[in-house]
Amino acid sequence: MQSRPFFTSGGEQMDISISAKHMELTEALKAHVNERMIRVKKYSDHRLTAEVHLGVEKHRNMIHCTVTGSGTTYNSEAEDPQNMYKAIDLCVEKLEKQMARSKKSQKAGESLKDGALG
Repeated sequence: MQSRPFFTSGGEQMDISISAKHMELTEALKAHVNERMIRVKKYSDHRLTAEVHLGVEKHRNMIHCTVTGSGTTYNSEAEDPQNMYKAIDLCVEKLEKQMARSKKSQKAGESLKDGALG
């Protein structure tokens, strides 16, 4: 089962694809994933594509997220033994940390480049 909503933020779009394995993908889960994933958009000025894979393996709720945009790929995985919503939140937090760190280093590189030339 797939879901492909488009979100617009600051003129750019984000394509989110959600799939589930060994579990039912409910509308509530889709809404929660969409609500959380749109938070990572603020770390990029480019169009982003997100693939979210939800699943249950040996009674563990697992999630794997891949966000791609402008030639950069971010990956995150999380699991929670009891609650898929907590696993989703943890996975998105990891993505946000990666993307914030990347954006910070890009900005630092730009300022160093400008300072060295000027």
